[in-house]
Amino acid sequence: MIFDTLENIKNYEGLGRVYTALEFLANTNFEKIELGRYELDGDNVFYMVQSYDTDPDKTVSEAHKKYIDIQFMVEGEEIIGVAPICVEKTEVEAKPENDVWFYQCKTEPITLIENSFMVLYPNDLHCPGVATNNKAMTCRKVVVKVRV
Repeated sequence: MIFDTLENIKNYEGLGRVYTALEFLANTNFEKIELGRYELDGDNVFYMVQSYDTDPDKTVSEAHKKYIDIQFMVEGEEIIGVAPICVEKTEVEAKPENDVWFYQCKTEPITLIENSFMVLYPNDLHCPGVATNNKAMTCRKVVVKVRV
């Protein structure tokens, strides 16, 4: 997992498509892009512009096997709980056709604020969309999916 702001993306130049995705995030105004899914390199790299309300009671984490997630906060803030895939966990649901597995497990909270991003690899469980200070907030976020 990587947690940083776009001001520091030069630190990740050696990460191939992940760095290319970070450059795209740094050079795009997402406030003017409609919600939805967009391709950058077919199914190898695509992104989703999302708007949603955070949930103070969210506890289900997710993991992916085929894609790296880059979660970038455009507006708002949320807590993303993170844990290594090797922690004790209980599978709640699996949707392999969508490359997502859901788990109940203990995670450590990290607050994603505007202009910050997280790179979550297949070994990183993550529980996004948790409200900060137990108060729901509307967020606008971009999630870039990079094929492993």
